[in-house]
Amino acid sequence: MARPVESAIHTKLVQSLAPTHLQVVNESHMHAVPANSETHFKVVVVSERFEGMPLLQRHRLVNEALKEELASSVHALSIQARTPRQWGAEPHVDKSPACMGGSKHDQHMETKLGASPKE
Repeated sequence: MARPVESAIHTKLVQSLAPTHLQVVNESHMHAVPANSETHFKVVVVSERFEGMPLLQRHRLVNEALKEELASSVHALSIQARTPRQWGAEPHVDKSPACMGGSKHDQHMETKLGASPKE
C-alpha cells in the first residue's frame, strides 16, 4: 500500500538534514482515526546539523522541513532530534505515550499499544 505522507516526510528530512539515521514511524493506528490513516507520526532524526544546537532549534528545523505536511495532513508529530554522538551513546527510540484525545475511549487502545486490557 502506498504511503504518500510517510514517503514525503522521509524524503524531505533526508534532503534538508542529511541524517545519519532516520526513522519515520506512522503511529496513526494508535489513535481514533480511520484505518490506513497518515495523521500521527514519530520521527527519529540523527544529524550532524544538530551539533551545538538547542533542542528547540532542532525541532524548528524539522518542523520547517515538514511545514506543508503539518499544515495539511499531519495532525501530530513527535520528534526525537539527536546528534550522532548522542545517538551513539544512547541509540533508543522513546516509547510514545497513549493518546489523550478521542482514542482514550477506544476499547481496543490497550491492544494497539501492546498492553494488557484492564479488567
